[in-house]
Amino acid sequence: MGSDEEILDNTLISKARLEALVDGVFAFAMTLLVVSLNVPTIPKAEAATELPAYLVTMFPQFLSFLIAFFILASLWIVHHEHFHFLRSVNKVVLWLNILILIFVVLVPFSTNLSGAYSHVPIAPLIFHANMLILSCLFLVQWQYIIHRPALLTGPVHPDRIVDAVMDRVPIILAAITGMALVIFNAPFSSMYMYMIFPLVMRILMWQIRSKRAAKNIQAS
Repeated sequence: MGSDEEILDNTLISKARLEALVDGVFAFAMTLLVVSLNVPTIPKAEAATELPAYLVTMFPQFLSFLIAFFILASLWIVHHEHFHFLRSVNKVVLWLNILILIFVVLVPFSTNLSGAYSHVPIAPLIFHANMLILSCLFLVQWQYIIHRPALLTGPVHPDRIVDAVMDRVPIILAAITGMALVIFNAPFSSMYMYMIFPLVMRILMWQIRSKRAAKNIQAS
């Protein structure tokens, strides 16, 4: 008769193939973001005068591209941190990742839409909704993982759990605030929330970690 651990292991799945799939989808989505940045077709004789003005009009698209690229990069790092603690995955983790990937591949569409129609409220709203759902799914996945010891390589330190949540919150807050700004008729300004909230959270986390380190020194 097999042990409970052996029976449990039969329900688990190797994480290697899932990591490979996630890495490939993130790489594809991050590359696809640049598709919206079309090189303008301008006669060579007029390029010297018209190209600078055209590039200025593309600023919303460049901004959306940069924000989306850095968000995807940060979420890929978050995903890497999740899987660092995992020994194996079960079907719940597998399907959570499938849901995450659905909204990852939607990012190029919502980014291109927001960049091309930044003055139309529905376009940035779709972008913010995409980011909100995506970041919430990552938070749900993290909460699920840390409460499943059978999936983990070892216990996760309580300080790391708190830090990880704080790493994921800025995008959620930025997306909610961005949606509010769109509703109150400031659609383009809403994109700057993805710069402000991560910066503020980094400062707060630095202060918390400094205080934590000071307490540890005093305790020792």
